[in-house]
Amino acid sequence: MSDWIEGTKPKKIEARYSAYLNWDLDDEGIDWDDIDDYDVCRGQLYIKLKNGEEKYIDSAYDDNVDYKHGLEEILILDEDWGRVEGLNE
Repeated sequence: MSDWIEGTKPKKIEARYSAYLNWDLDDEGIDWDDIDDYDVCRGQLYIKLKNGEEKYIDSAYDDNVDYKHGLEEILILDEDWGRVEGLNE
């Protein structure tokens, strides 16, 4: 069985270290179609929008994960936490 769901729209970005962090795009008022680029560094999500605006969003979780090292993967997920087709390695 595939790990993505065909035809779903990205709603969440999740970074996996030795713990999971996630950012809900709807809660942040961000539409996936408006995103030009994104990255995760040290527990913070960086988003560059197509209109040139840049956002840095801290994770809602306050834990003791070493964000300087060990980023394992970044996932693009739909509203039901399924991987979005074509956007995950």
